[in-house]
Amino acid sequence: MDVLTIVFVVAGAYLWGAIPSAYVVARWLKGIDIRKYGSGNVGASNLMQQANRRIGFASGVFDCVVKGTLPVVICKEVLDLGPLVQATVGLVAVFGHNWSPYIRFTGGRGVATGIGVMLGFYMWPEFLLLTVFMAILGWMLFKEMGFWTFISMLGLPTLAFVFDRPPEIIFACLGITLLLFAKRLTANWEKPLSGNPWYVVFACRVVWDRDVPKKAEWLSRRPGAVIGGAADGRA
Repeated sequence: MDVLTIVFVVAGAYLWGAIPSAYVVARWLKGIDIRKYGSGNVGASNLMQQANRRIGFASGVFDCVVKGTLPVVICKEVLDLGPLVQATVGLVAVFGHNWSPYIRFTGGRGVATGIGVMLGFYMWPEFLLLTVFMAILGWMLFKEMGFWTFISMLGLPTLAFVFDRPPEIIFACLGITLLLFAKRLTANWEKPLSGNPWYVVFACRVVWDRDVPKKAEWLSRRPGAVIGGAADGRA
C-alpha cells in the first residue's frame, strides 16, 4: 500500500478516535459542558457521575470498541497493513480521544480507548490482568480507580514484554502509557488550582488523576465552586 494511503488511514484513525462521545451525550441529555463538571474528563467515568451509570457504560463501550478496537482490526484484517501501521493507528486513536480537534483539543483520559487498542491486538492475558487491577481492586474494593489505573498504566508495557509480544505492540503499549500520563499531567489545559502547591497538584494528577487529595471534593466540582481553597476557573 502506498504512503499516501497510509497517511490517509492514520489521519482517519485520529479523527475517528477524536469523536467526543461523552461531550455530545452530556450536551444532549443534560445540556452541560461535561468539561466544567466533576473531574472534567470527557469520558465514561465522568459521564457516569453527571448522567447515569448505564449511559456512561455505553459511552465507555463506544470509546473502547468503536474508537479503539475497530481502527486496529480494520488495518489488520481488512486492509492487511503491517504491524507498525497498526500500532501507529492505535496510538493516534488514543491521541485523538485525549486531544480532540472537535472540542479545542480537550478530551478524555484515553483509558477506554487504550483498552480497545489492546483488544484490537488480541492481548487477552494483559486485558484480563489489568481488568483485575482496575475493575476489581480499583472500582469494587478500594473505590479508587485513579490510583489503580495508574498502576495498570505502568504495568501495560511490562506485561506486553513478559508475554513476548512483537516489538511494534510493545512500542504501542509504551506509547499508550506515555499518552495517558501526558493527559493526566495536562488535564484539559486547566491551570493547577492556586490553593495547592504546584508539586502537590502534579503529584495528585499523576497518581490519582485529580488536583486535590480528596476524591469527593474533586468529583463534586461545578463551575465557580471553591476547591482546595481556590475558585474553580472553569466557569
